[in-house]
Amino acid sequence: MSKILKKIDTKLLKCVAIVTVIFMLIAHGFCYFNIFYSHDSLSIFHSGYYEDSLEIGRFLIPVWNAIRGEYYPPLVIGILSTIFMIFINYFICKIFSLEDKKSICLISILFCTCSTITLLNATYINYSDMYLFSLLLSVLATYFIRQKNKLSFISILLLIISFAIYPAYLSVVLGIYIGLLIIDLIHNKEAKEVFKEGVIFVLFVVCALVIYLVCNKIVLLVTNINTIDTIDKYNSVNKAMNFSDISSLIKCLIKTYLSYFYFFLISSSSHKILAVCLKVLISLIAIYSGIKVIKENKVKKINILLIVLLCLVLPFALNITCFMSSGTIHELMTFAVNLTYVYIIWLTLKNNKKVLSRITYASLGIIICLNVLYSNQVYEKKKIEFDATISTMNRVISRVEDVEGYKLGETPVVIIGELSKGPLEVKKENLDYDAVGQHYTYATTYNRTYYRFIKYYMGYPINIVDANKTRSPIAKELSEKEEIKSMPCYPEKDSIKMVDGYLIIKFSEECL
Repeated sequence: MSKILKKIDTKLLKCVAIVTVIFMLIAHGFCYFNIFYSHDSLSIFHSGYYEDSLEIGRFLIPVWNAIRGEYYPPLVIGILSTIFMIFINYFICKIFSLEDKKSICLISILFCTCSTITLLNATYINYSDMYLFSLLLSVLATYFIRQKNKLSFISILLLIISFAIYPAYLSVVLGIYIGLLIIDLIHNKEAKEVFKEGVIFVLFVVCALVIYLVCNKIVLLVTNINTIDTIDKYNSVNKAMNFSDISSLIKCLIKTYLSYFYFFLISSSSHKILAVCLKVLISLIAIYSGIKVIKENKVKKINILLIVLLCLVLPFALNITCFMSSGTIHELMTFAVNLTYVYIIWLTLKNNKKVLSRITYASLGIIICLNVLYSNQVYEKKKIEFDATISTMNRVISRVEDVEGYKLGETPVVIIGELSKGPLEVKKENLDYDAVGQHYTYATTYNRTYYRFIKYYMGYPINIVDANKTRSPIAKELSEKEEIKSMPCYPEKDSIKMVDGYLIIKFSEECL
């Protein structure tokens, strides 16, 4: 441990820490200093619930919650997230041996303001700190493998812990290391040595994955959790690499490549057209710079061949989560795509052309501004949704109490449909509804969230059936009854009434 501490570059750490703290506050301060829980983050109000995490292979999430506590203010998450981001940025800059202050600052700010962090905070803030800790461990694991000494074996443990919190960061490990191998080849390192290092790296990762899967099986056996029904969950370990035939595998492979370019070029941002143009511009500069550097370094033909092959593999590696999850992908799973900025900056620096460097830096500066605008727009949208949900639920509760035969906290209540799919849905102009967690106009989304919002946030005792389930079997069964099918949706008269001993609240025609 003392050896590791001695190797810390204090100047680099200070530089990274200052810009990280400043831009985490600028981009995410509103989120950290306000409360607007929604969707999955409403699980904050259900202490001790851990089955979901274990079912999908994230068996260390309950451990994290037990240490940190189920109930927490966003500010605590913000502080922890900022600390983890400091070291994520530091070790990535260290791994790629970046010394130029402009580059260090730009990379740190781009990571802090990327849509992955924004969308994680906006809808899944209950996971923000632990996911960023998982990301830090994946970066550290890569750093230790690169050391090529006894410390390299620590990486296996770090990767197991990282996968047990959020497996999607496998793409970060692969993306960083393939990038390093390409850099080695550009520096004319012997192809045999690079190939050998690549094989050793793969062995480390495979070893960690195998141990992780074994540990996951043991946890499921000990806790007696059945995962047979989790095959339909996009984020389930059971669904990993679940291809019906060769054609589905090929389609998934193509989607993995295409979605990499989508998330890099057209990812969630303010003024998307401008962002796309700037990203295409800096990408072209990087490609030109890479070709020029290869020529100037007189790179061997075998090295050039390997560089081309690795460059073809790199987009797949950066988005391998899409392939592993059988074609499902969203912004929370795509942090690795942002490593593309590291490669762009590294190549531009190596080219040593001031004009191109200035264009790249100016473009990245504008992209950062667009990221900051987007993050604050997202948090504003979430706050509007949260306030709208409080207002609507107050009116719903008032109507519920007027129903004859209703007994507070005793009468079983069945929620049919979603507020965001009913007559009250109002989408605000110029706000993003396409990104993960952003599709809704209300904070409550599925059965469990209504229960948690009304009972725990609003402090109103309510007996919602199947309160701990995402989808209610009873609600599904009752929704097929003609009497309930003919009911109008809230806020119409008779959208809330007693049916067969249940108090029915119908928000939309589509049942969850």
